[in-house]
Amino acid sequence: MRGYDASRHMLAIGLAAQAGFIDALGFLKLGGLFVSFMSGNSTRLGVGLAKGAAVAGMAAGLVGAFVGGVLAGALVARRAGRWRKQAVLGLATAL
Repeated sequence: MRGYDASRHMLAIGLAAQAGFIDALGFLKLGGLFVSFMSGNSTRLGVGLAKGAAVAGMAAGLVGAFVGGVLAGALVARRAGRWRKQAVLGLATAL
């Protein structure tokens, strides 16, 4: 295990807190769907399709956006080469 200095620990804690805050806000705004928990959204998609609920469309859109984001990040990383971490972080920040 590598040791990190205090500034890196604080950065990790801050980013984790921000991600949790964004996920909680998204969950509340989207009526029980998730912005980062794709297995939960795929479960809601399956239940929505079985019941004919309108939530299935929103869940499908969120899963599709997640897959699109992963694809975009992978393409940017491939083109950026050595600077892939910075390029993907820049893309995430811009989006």
